[in-house]
Amino acid sequence: MKKNIIVAFTLLVTSLGFSQNTPKAQAILDKVSSELEQYKNITIEFTHTLENKAVNIKQTSKGSAIIEGDKYVLNYLDNIILFDKKNNYVISPENEEVNITPASDISDESITPSKLLSFYKKGYTYQLDKKEGVVQYIKLTPTEKSEEVSHILLGINTQNNQITSLTEVGTNGTNTNFTIISYKTNQQLAPNTFAFNKAKYESLGYYINE
Repeated sequence: MKKNIIVAFTLLVTSLGFSQNTPKAQAILDKVSSELEQYKNITIEFTHTLENKAVNIKQTSKGSAIIEGDKYVLNYLDNIILFDKKNNYVISPENEEVNITPASDISDESITPSKLLSFYKKGYTYQLDKKEGVVQYIKLTPTEKSEEVSHILLGINTQNNQITSLTEVGTNGTNTNFTIISYKTNQQLAPNTFAFNKAKYESLGYYINE
């Protein structure tokens, strides 16, 4: 589950130029990154849908994330995932446990919330796809063949340069979609927004695995 959270969000900074990339697609993506760099922090609410029509599976849930630079706190599938640049904390109220992973043990290839809107710059080729109103879809294909991911479809509002959705199309017929339903920037955050309170969870009887 933890892997799916990271990959999906993710399911997204170095410059990369493949001949397969269309200039229009790259220009749109670069505007998104440029817009993001102007904000101190971003708060989003989203819906998540996991669907495989072949086996009649469709599951929908809601989540939220606060992102500031490399730090983030993600509420997703009844878990809290917190990253303070030093460690990644997965807090599970259902299991009453906290799993702590040092930042040095997290793969550079993982698409974390802090990389959500810039991950495309490394490891993907991209082309324009369908357009619906002001939303332009861009197809991102892994440059290295993946056993799990066929491609990613990114929806971008070309009027405000914001991502509206991200759909990971799986090679096994399973699609994972994130649709942003609320997008706020430069919010006044509490000083402890990205701080892990170990004493709090110890007092609640949580098992802490570090």
